[in-house]
Amino acid sequence: MPKAKSIREIAELAGVSTATVSRIINKNGRFSRETEERVLHIIRQNDYVPNSNARGLRTSRTRVIGIVVPDITNPHFANLVLDLEMRLFQQGYSCLICNTNESQELEKKHIQSLVAQNVSGMVLISGTRNYAELEDIPVVYVDRPAHSLTGGLESTSVMIESDNQKGGYLATRELLEAGCRRIAILKCLTSEDDNQLARYRGYQQALEEYGIPLNQELLLDQKAVSTQIARAAILNLLDRGIPFDGIMSTTDTMAAGAMLALRERGLCIPEHVLMTGFDDSELAEVCGPGLTSVRQDVEQMAKLSADLILQMIGGESPKQLYYQLPVSLTRRDSTKKKVSEDEG
Repeated sequence: MPKAKSIREIAELAGVSTATVSRIINKNGRFSRETEERVLHIIRQNDYVPNSNARGLRTSRTRVIGIVVPDITNPHFANLVLDLEMRLFQQGYSCLICNTNESQELEKKHIQSLVAQNVSGMVLISGTRNYAELEDIPVVYVDRPAHSLTGGLESTSVMIESDNQKGGYLATRELLEAGCRRIAILKCLTSEDDNQLARYRGYQQALEEYGIPLNQELLLDQKAVSTQIARAAILNLLDRGIPFDGIMSTTDTMAAGAMLALRERGLCIPEHVLMTGFDDSELAEVCGPGLTSVRQDVEQMAKLSADLILQMIGGESPKQLYYQLPVSLTRRDSTKKKVSEDEG
């Protein structure tokens, strides 16, 4: 059997967190004699030599926390990062904010840079988990369910996300209840975007409940979350003459692009097309005529992220590794039911 080569493997064999193993190696923090003996026995048994560089980092960390965000121009991410940064600042921590522009290569470089700068921990809005560089650093993943590179969830990280499937269901059901039967969905699906996939599942769930078959022509997959890309997708749908009476967008940003396209073609919301978005950002309020959107609890997400990363930096193991926050629907005029002549 191969010897354990990393602190994470030692932790798995001992049945403890990597933070606990690190504290025992560095003789820093609280742990029971029994736990210490078990961990040290496994270390000797596996001829494990602690990484001196990692140990140095552990004892010389700065009061700085790295925040890695995929697109800081996205209102949802901007609000989340702003709230999180202010909460951490109030606790005496500064933040280094790194924008990845949805690039995994750039994300990895940012993470390596943050590790080199001895940050105390990281909050990642990322679709990738278990970077080797993060083995000895407390990490909180926010918003995006992250895929593990090693097939597991490391014990020094936790995941916080919204109930994305419920949100997709609420947004689609709202359109169905308003009378829509041909609902296009604007979504961005990449290998890292499990939250987008969950919102799509909610869309499917609502259609199934109403007995409406899935129409492949109305599934508008986009390569990125962009106003202009979404605008082009709706213009293309109109140019092909494919009828639709509703649009469910998996982000407010793409919903704004859809609104631009409809306006260009002289179509009005909600008179001709009804629409829902996701995030309930400022865009939802300023987009005429007002966008019905799924609200994520950004304030609670930021508070929980800050609380957990500070707990882990302080040597406490998280009580649970996964948190799912509830969502709600904020109704505005974009889903207002039309009054027929008979009713009027």
